[in-house]
Amino acid sequence: STNLPTPQSTNLPISQPTNFPISQSTSPPISQTIGYSVLGAPLTAVRIGAGPLKIVLVGDIHGAYEANTYTLTLQLLDYFEAHPAEVPPAVSLWLIPTMNPDGLATGHRWNAHDVDLNRNADTDLDGCAGNDWSPDTVGREGVHEGAGGAYPFSEPEAVAVRDFLDDAWIAIFYHSAAEAIFGDTCRRHAPTARLAQVLSEATGYPVPEEGWTGYPVTGDWGDYLAGEGVAAVTVELSDHQAPEFERNLAGVQAVLAHAEEIVRAEAQDADYVWLDEGRVGLWRYAENTFIHPIALEVVSDTAYLLDGGRVLAQSLARPDPPRLVLAPGDEVEGVRVLEPLDLAADGGTLLALDRAGDVYRYDPGGDAWSLERYDRPPGETSAHYFVALSSDGDWNYLLETTYEQVVRFPDGGRGAAWIELPKSRDVDLSAGGANLYVLTRRMNNPLGRLLRYRRGKAVERFAPEVSLMHPRQVVATDGAVYVLDRAGRRLLQLDPESGALQALYQFPDRRAVSAIWADPPGERLLLAGRDALYFVGQPQQSADIAGGPRLTGPQPHDPALLESLRGYAMPIEGAHLTSRDFQMPGAPRHYRLGVHEGMDWYGYTVGVPVERGTPVRAVADGVVVRALVDYRPLTAAQAEAWYERCLAVGYTPPEVLDGYRGRQVWIDHGGGVVSRYAHLSRIEPGIVEGAEVRRGQVIAYVGNSGTPASVSSRTIEVHLHMELWVGDHFVGQFLRPIEARTWLGRILR
Repeated sequence: STNLPTPQSTNLPISQPTNFPISQSTSPPISQTIGYSVLGAPLTAVRIGAGPLKIVLVGDIHGAYEANTYTLTLQLLDYFEAHPAEVPPAVSLWLIPTMNPDGLATGHRWNAHDVDLNRNADTDLDGCAGNDWSPDTVGREGVHEGAGGAYPFSEPEAVAVRDFLDDAWIAIFYHSAAEAIFGDTCRRHAPTARLAQVLSEATGYPVPEEGWTGYPVTGDWGDYLAGEGVAAVTVELSDHQAPEFERNLAGVQAVLAHAEEIVRAEAQDADYVWLDEGRVGLWRYAENTFIHPIALEVVSDTAYLLDGGRVLAQSLARPDPPRLVLAPGDEVEGVRVLEPLDLAADGGTLLALDRAGDVYRYDPGGDAWSLERYDRPPGETSAHYFVALSSDGDWNYLLETTYEQVVRFPDGGRGAAWIELPKSRDVDLSAGGANLYVLTRRMNNPLGRLLRYRRGKAVERFAPEVSLMHPRQVVATDGAVYVLDRAGRRLLQLDPESGALQALYQFPDRRAVSAIWADPPGERLLLAGRDALYFVGQPQQSADIAGGPRLTGPQPHDPALLESLRGYAMPIEGAHLTSRDFQMPGAPRHYRLGVHEGMDWYGYTVGVPVERGTPVRAVADGVVVRALVDYRPLTAAQAEAWYERCLAVGYTPPEVLDGYRGRQVWIDHGGGVVSRYAHLSRIEPGIVEGAEVRRGQVIAYVGNSGTPASVSSRTIEVHLHMELWVGDHFVGQFLRPIEARTWLGRILR
């Protein structure tokens, strides 16, 4: 039996499309400074209305060159301040008269850094080829070097607007003078398409079928926001003089009238479930109890969350503080826990997957862990990497990303490869009945794919029609398959047989969650986010929970911290991140029974040749804090001693790991951020402790020092290994592999 609270309804989702929450107050206009320009001018946003559905009108971006858009936005502001009742109760209408006050004041198109603010957004991860951010931009006059900025969101104006739009549903950017409306480049975002249609019908501006064709556009705000799930368009006025107020007022009025319809467009004919306080219960926790949970499971009356490498047990019968039941450094039957990566319920017990590949079993009744599947055999040199775990009660399943397969194993056994998968980025898997669902992502694109297998065979007729973007998790139940995508901002409920969309769930403020759980009958649905546990369909659940284990200091899985790390350079000129997940942070290192703490740059996986002697560059400005100029090469005896030491303790001790890095340089970039460069063949003269270095400066050269292969060869295993640390943790730690790749792709340019 179970003591879980009884939900109000045993049918998820709510059977009818839900209405948007309506504000009960008529708030007067509110002015807010959302940031500052390069020269210190304030960026101001003014709000009319107090509803949860946030609509933003952004005026002048291109300074004096398009000053009529500034005039237009001021006129729109004056109108709605005088007629606030025209803003529906469900809407908050925000107006930003200018995003570029410096360009407006000085008579320029660009900001004070000579950056085009409409080329500074991060469009690399919107799933659309050809519009990726570039440091150089193109206009009618030709190429403008550096006008895209040093990196995406390098400009304070762009950061301010990006952060302000984080909870927006609709954004309209005014430009001049093409007399047209433009949506996202790939035209795959349904709310954006509907927004463009509504505006066109009301204003008379056309929506060109071919999109913008004047010249290549990179780093555009409309593309960035559509990729994030926001309905966003560019409205181009007819010329550079007239603000065309009446025409555009009609457009805004139409958008206000159709706002809910625009937002719902992505749900197609399925239910749209608005996750507001009337439908969702909330347990709040003390700050930093859990920051970014990557797994959530329920066994009996206890929820188990995986965050920061820790497994926390939370009673669902009463809101007591969570208990810590497993953490890195613990031992399970003499095996050292490195870092739990995923969880799965198996009957009345809990399974936990370690990054090393081991699986542990927890018996809640006895409060004890046992070793279910050991994956650190002596002499193991293969590159297998298990990234997800599931169980159906009869069999257990591991998702393996290097060799693209699902391994099936019985309780107490090792099992074998059961399904061969198509080449992709493997994200998650979930077993339900006779079905197994595998969630993947394209190799170099955020578009996801959900595959269904029945008794080990692919079911070809299973074909979800909704486009998955930035997929994170899949959970299968008897009556539905849930997919968490858009990096946690959207939850999809799909038919388990066909993949047809049944319902779409979102929070009114577009907040993200990072882990989900649903029971097999599909009667209960839990979501986990930062310091919060949400009970869908149980609004009576409410608690503020103090106490329990808390994380201290900077955490490498904190999205806010990761966002602050933008602007670092690639350490190998012209390279990209490795194409292999096994060469990314968090992957197992079977030869030393440990975990990889950085990224590898091999010539065959990063897009450019990487050979012995290839220059290594500093990823950012900083001060050298370690440089092994007098490094002595690894000997065969020392390599054997390190290997025996790893075998003896069952993992890689810190001093041995430091030795395996070989010749190294460490650079302190301030704010607790340190980059480490390993396996170097030599260090550039002058790179010594205390030396100041600049971003992109050559500091060393690629080699293979410290690797076991270096004992007998100067050419085998030649690569750069680089780690990025924040405080006591490496970047990529405590994240899903797909999340680590996404964030590092934003950080390193």
